[in-house]
Amino acid sequence: MLSLEKSKKNSLSFLSIAVPAVFCTMLWGTAFPGIKTGYELFDIGKDDIGSKLLFAGLRFFIAGIIVLIIGALKRRNDERIIPLKKDILPISVLGFFQTFLQYFLLYLGISTVSGTKSSLYTSAAAFATVLISPLFFRKDSLGVQKIVGCMIGVGGIIVMSVYDGGLGGFTLSGDGLVILSNLSGAAGNIISKKISTDGRSAILISSWQLISGGSGLIICGIISGGNLSVYAFRGWLVLLYLAAMAGIAFMIWTELLRKNPVSRVAVFNLLIPVFGTIWSGIFLKEDILRLSNLAALVLVCSGIFLVNKSKESE
Repeated sequence: MLSLEKSKKNSLSFLSIAVPAVFCTMLWGTAFPGIKTGYELFDIGKDDIGSKLLFAGLRFFIAGIIVLIIGALKRRNDERIIPLKKDILPISVLGFFQTFLQYFLLYLGISTVSGTKSSLYTSAAAFATVLISPLFFRKDSLGVQKIVGCMIGVGGIIVMSVYDGGLGGFTLSGDGLVILSNLSGAAGNIISKKISTDGRSAILISSWQLISGGSGLIICGIISGGNLSVYAFRGWLVLLYLAAMAGIAFMIWTELLRKNPVSRVAVFNLLIPVFGTIWSGIFLKEDILRLSNLAALVLVCSGIFLVNKSKESE
């Protein structure tokens, strides 16, 4: 009887993380075709780094404003949405790693790196987060089952990546920057968990880190000569969608990190490239009906399940 109750409790615990985490990764997956469509509508060239940074900066700045509006509408009496003096530094550091540095490096390196390899590096960053988090959080211990789960999940991305064209050569100016970008995002997960104390809500943290990081990207984009046409109405609609999607996903993700072990949440990042492939097939009419994609999805889901069901996660 006790074993049955414990099993039921563990299942509910897994679902309480899995449902919102899958929702977040599903939203982030739409960014792959969404950003590509936005570039086309704003006529942003492959090497126009300034306009790409401006596009990203506006996306995240608006996302932060949207989260603040949501916070103002649903705020409880004891919940802060305006940072105090003690909040400014930790939230700014999070905004630097999770938004500014991550996407600054990504847009510098992505022009010479295929989407296939980018997906692989995203999965590697999720693996790195699971491995690193025990160094910072006692309750987030590392065990064999977690490592095996991550390896299976990353293996799924490798299966999908190799079929989609292989990994090709490695360059520091391309691959190296994209890897650093993903590691910066992994560091952001750790920092987000660390600072989610002292009455800091998910809305307070996510909104202001997006605003601070987005502001930095906007400044860099303008300095680099970036420009977005004010007449590209459909482009602004796509940008608004990407901003709303990012804001909602980051708000939910921050709350998940605040309440749960980092490894149990971060491993769901393995689903982002899978969802990116699915959404690209739906919106960009790309061929996704492949056995490799199905195998990747099965392996990734199996890996996520193992990490979350390991004894070290309980």
